[in-house]
Amino acid sequence: MPEVAQTLRPYPQYCGSLYGLTENAGNSIYHAFQAKVEKRYNNGLWTLTSYTLEKTLDDADQTQADALLWSGAHGVISPFERKRNRALAVDDVPQTLSEALVYDLPFGKGKRWAANPGRILNGFIGGWTLATVIRASSGVPFFFRSSYCNVPGEFAAGCIPGLKPGFAPWAQSKGSLDPNKPLFNELSFENFNSFNFYLGQGPRISNYRGFGYHNHDVTIMKSFRIREKAAFQLRSEFFNIWNWHTFNCPTQCWGSGAFDTSVGDSNFGLWNGTVTNPRNIQFVGRFTF
Repeated sequence: MPEVAQTLRPYPQYCGSLYGLTENAGNSIYHAFQAKVEKRYNNGLWTLTSYTLEKTLDDADQTQADALLWSGAHGVISPFERKRNRALAVDDVPQTLSEALVYDLPFGKGKRWAANPGRILNGFIGGWTLATVIRASSGVPFFFRSSYCNVPGEFAAGCIPGLKPGFAPWAQSKGSLDPNKPLFNELSFENFNSFNFYLGQGPRISNYRGFGYHNHDVTIMKSFRIREKAAFQLRSEFFNIWNWHTFNCPTQCWGSGAFDTSVGDSNFGLWNGTVTNPRNIQFVGRFTF
């Protein structure tokens, strides 16, 4: 039997879910300052430094704002509360710095050091190239939800607890994190037991951010000229060479994160085991002709 909530929907004559996924309803704004410095030196050295300072706002990420579908990760609060949907994007990264470098090592025939070696010696010391990429970026913003949400499904709404006035969400410092203890303080948020026909006062995406990301990859390669139109290249590739670990997703997360952000859950604030990829080493041989 239809409920009272059904009569409050835009099309109450349809009792099934209306998703509207083909509507162009979402909006986003991206502002950025971007800088790039590239330099080629005459001794076989090339460098590229790039920096981005940006801010991304939207009212829907993967799910459009008017869709009658709510996703706790990256969807809308409610298609009937368009203004409240507007917030930071789940993948907003304010600052990104990257440095790339390629250097033909100065050893072997025609180079600065050992410029006239014998054929055998040149085969060992000549033709080596070092390449490296370093990247560092800010963390993506957290979003908080409550799994205790007694709101009729017809409203397609999610309960989002806000912070109590004067409170910060942290239970401990990110700089000295103990992964066995909660990162967030549940007492700083609205009482999750109060979400009885109440949506909470929190934003769709908060201004509090997770851990930043940093990575360093290194490649060492050597080219062997077999004949004029044939060559062999040997590469050693070191991904995350220093074996850095960040409490973050290995790739783009689209709203998921390394910590439980559902207020009221028994594991709220605890690390869920997600961490960036460990060091990975691979060796590659390539023949071109």
